[in-house]
Amino acid sequence: MRSFAHPNLYNKEWKCPICETRNDKEVVLIGIIGTQSGNNIQAEQFHLDCVDLLYDKNLKMLYQKL
Repeated sequence: MRSFAHPNLYNKEWKCPICETRNDKEVVLIGIIGTQSGNNIQAEQFHLDCVDLLYDKNLKMLYQKL
């Protein structure tokens, strides 16, 4: 997963979907299900330190309960 030192704050309405703040700290882009077209997918910015993933070995799925 690629991270970025700063979020794109040009979108004045953006807030991290987890902590709901606009803090200027490292972010990652996570694809949005149902938006993929070929090799392109829409994504949302999340603060990296807000992401706390768990791995289900049986389902081979990463998830985070919000």
